[in-house]
Amino acid sequence: MADWMRRAGHHVSLGAVQGTPTWEEAIRRNLSPHPVSHHPRRATVLDVRRMRQRMEGSDVLWIRAPRDLDLAGRACRHSPTKLLMQQAMQIGRPKNFFWHQRRYRSVDAWVCGLHALKERTLALTPLIGRQTHVIPLPLEDAWFDTPQRSKMEARERLGLHLPDGATLVGTVGRLDEGKGQRLTLDALPALPDHVHVLFVGDNTVNNGRDERSELRLKAQALGIEHRVHWLGAMQDVLPVYDALDVFAMTSHAETIGTVTLEAMARRVPVVGSAAGGTKELLDEGRGQTFESRDAAALASAVRATLGLSDAERKQQLDLAFALAMKSCHSEQSAIWERLLQSVVGSGEKA
Repeated sequence: MADWMRRAGHHVSLGAVQGTPTWEEAIRRNLSPHPVSHHPRRATVLDVRRMRQRMEGSDVLWIRAPRDLDLAGRACRHSPTKLLMQQAMQIGRPKNFFWHQRRYRSVDAWVCGLHALKERTLALTPLIGRQTHVIPLPLEDAWFDTPQRSKMEARERLGLHLPDGATLVGTVGRLDEGKGQRLTLDALPALPDHVHVLFVGDNTVNNGRDERSELRLKAQALGIEHRVHWLGAMQDVLPVYDALDVFAMTSHAETIGTVTLEAMARRVPVVGSAAGGTKELLDEGRGQTFESRDAAALASAVRATLGLSDAERKQQLDLAFALAMKSCHSEQSAIWERLLQSVVGSGEKA
């Protein structure tokens, strides 16, 4: 988003914690980030003073993490700078204490990626309707502009060796019990032998578990290890989507799921657990949902997707692609410009 705002002609100053993926990506994009520290949820007077110095002359302070609300809200409270929060995660518990009132009411614009996320946020926080907006998560133009590879070409590029006639169901994301890879393995024996599974991702860092080894052992115990394929995390996952027949979003509670939007942009049929934001993404015929944590329901959803007629598949993919297009650069830039002009142009503070 910082890069897009810069390309739109805005002056952008980006702060990030050194060594994080955001920091590394900012350097790659020549954004010249300045280092910030992990602030506590309740900022000190010195933290607030430093933030005010850093944002002096800025029209908007744009944050992504709820933990920064206290610092950002206090810094903007007696300043002409407007506070914008772009929400990426669900709010789990009600925010009813008096300090929540001050933090949330100091926000000039709170942006949610889905309508369901907005409804939940309004129900659990002191935010009111006029503060909240729904704008989809952004996707780079490459997801739409890069020519589609044939499945054979994509699989060869990834080094996958599949038997002739194999159907490939895949997931992309860190290997973690909450992401549902175990559920995928439980569902695989109920699917025809030509259906194979591809997991792309590495173990979740610092949770004390080697999920990849546990998944391998589970596949062996189920007698399906020859139908399960593994790739580590990679920078360019476009060939992965092009190699798939079905994308499976199996997380037990995914807030939005950028990978689901990526699959839609690459015109891959999606099956997803009816939990979190996935249900809204796949609603209205854009994909097949199944009951979360239910392996039999996942297998049934995969069979139903593979059984679609050509006309049914095209209709589903067209609907999904149209939703994904709302995340592309041209669409997003116009929406964000209107919001920023509205926020900055208003003489009112939250």
